Amino acid sequence: MAVSRTMLATAVAAALTLGAADVSAQTRGTATKADVEAIEAQMRALVERLDRLEADKGRLEATNAELEALAERREAELAYLKAQTRDLREEGAVASNEIAKVKGADWATRIRFKGDLRLRNENIAQQRVVRVDATTAAVEDAADRNRTRVRARFGFDAAVTDGVKASFQLASGSDADPRSTHQTFGNDATKKSIWIDQAYVDWRMPWLAGSDLLLGRMKYPFWRPGQSLFYDGDVNPEGVALTLDRGRLFGSLYGFALWENGPSNPAQVTEDTFMAGLQAGLKFPLFGGETRAALHYYDVTGAQGFNPFALGSANGNTTVAAALPGTTTATQVLLYDYDVVMASVEMGLAVGALPLSLWADLARNVASDVDDGDDGDTAYGVGAVLGKAGSAKTWEIGVSYQSIGRDALFAQFIDSDFGDGIADAEGWVLKAGYAPVKNFTINGTYLLNERTLCGPVTSATDPTPTNRQCLPGGREYRVDYDRLQVDFNYKF
Repeated sequence: MAVSRTMLATAVAAALTLGAADVSAQTRGTATKADVEAIEAQMRALVERLDRLEADKGRLEATNAELEALAERREAELAYLKAQTRDLREEGAVASNEIAKVKGADWATRIRFKGDLRLRNENIAQQRVVRVDATTAAVEDAADRNRTRVRARFGFDAAVTDGVKASFQLASGSDADPRSTHQTFGNDATKKSIWIDQAYVDWRMPWLAGSDLLLGRMKYPFWRPGQSLFYDGDVNPEGVALTLDRGRLFGSLYGFALWENGPSNPAQVTEDTFMAGLQAGLKFPLFGGETRAALHYYDVTGAQGFNPFALGSANGNTTVAAALPGTTTATQVLLYDYDVVMASVEMGLAVGALPLSLWADLARNVASDVDDGDDGDTAYGVGAVLGKAGSAKTWEIGVSYQSIGRDALFAQFIDSDFGDGIADAEGWVLKAGYAPVKNFTINGTYLLNERTLCGPVTSATDPTPTNRQCLPGGREYRVDYDRLQVDFNYKF
């Protein structure tokens, strides 16, 4: 406002000067009224212009102040947004870390680890067949064997997605013996081997309630009664299986690959050995417990006339010397086919507060060419188990009697302890167990068995006292085989 007034005073002074000059001029000449009015009009125009300039200047100053205030607000907002962005980034990093933890924890909840450790001491007392002369043999006691063994297994079950589970397990043992995961202490504390024991996928199929499709190296996909020793518990067959457990019905359909033949010479044996089977069963309440009954059939194809032996032994099944196709050297091959029908039952009862299980197993090889002399095509087992060693301070006892004919079962799967794992064996099995604390049990097993060995043949250089089946000219001997095992079992 002071600047405007100064400008106005300057303008008035200029106008007066001009007016004075004009008056002087008019004095010298004659000034007219029109000249004076013109000067006044110029003065008014100048004042109006100055007012407009003053107003414009005020508006510009106000606008400039608003712009400066707006710029300051924008700078403040920008600084705030930068701070917010920094905070959000930090919070986002923390959130990502937490989400990762949650995801990791969620995945961890999908995995269930499992494992067990067994320390075993066992004593084996057996008889053997020894030569008397070129054609005669006798039975005598062999030296007892005492050994300490270890079995270690570790694995996990992982829920891959809803309805799909993957199982994996490592175990001690040998890749050459599918019937044992034990290793013997000795050999100057040499390292013990670890192998893949299980590796399979279990798919719970949604369109058939209670059904599972198993693929890989799996546990037995069928039910076995009580403490039956028709199958060795360490065997994990390889193949595919479909199981069903729905209401009172249960069963399985399976196919196992036993031996794959892929010789470089096409003239040699190329047929693979397979085992296919079907089990159908029923479970129902009876006498306050559950009773199960099942029929089971399996067929081993590609085994007759071949030698699918894990350890080079038929484990007591009858063999014959023959040359395989494409070869000229005679070798021991299976004489018979194995089409086995089984019937199993187990009844759950109670004696006071203790569970009681009664069970029976019966099997017969119905292949048309099997020699059924001396019930060589038949196997059976019966037994009872009282109690259950599981929770702390619980116990159990069991007793069973079992007989396995020479060709009643495919002997590569039968239990490796009963009769030294050889078919054509029979006898008693006594078991006891006690759990002083949870997940730790002490078990004892005493096997009092008889098995068949063969005496010498006519050759003076080949008495074959350890042969599991007699060759022509040999003589069979029934010998004792006793085995005592004490186990310390830890589970986690």
